[in-house]
Amino acid sequence: MQEKKVENPANKTPKKANLLDHNSIKHLLDESVTEIVTSKGYPEDVRMSNIRLLIGAIIIVIAVFAQFYNKKFPENQNFLIGCIVLYPFSFA
Repeated sequence: MQEKKVENPANKTPKKANLLDHNSIKHLLDESVTEIVTSKGYPEDVRMSNIRLLIGAIIIVIAVFAQFYNKKFPENQNFLIGCIVLYPFSFA
């Protein structure tokens, strides 16, 4: 039989966070939960992060098209309105 190594929490060095910094506390909690869940054998699912990166890339492409469109402002008004309308739908 194989024996599992059980790490003693007393041997680990405690993680520190600035208690006045909410982002630091959230990051520490996220790391701790991720560590506990992955140690139980569950795989980490990063699909939502990948989807958010894809949405960000789409938003950047829309912004680049809006910035460097061939026509000047009065002529490209409809194109800019289309880009502005697409922007909130890329967050959905």
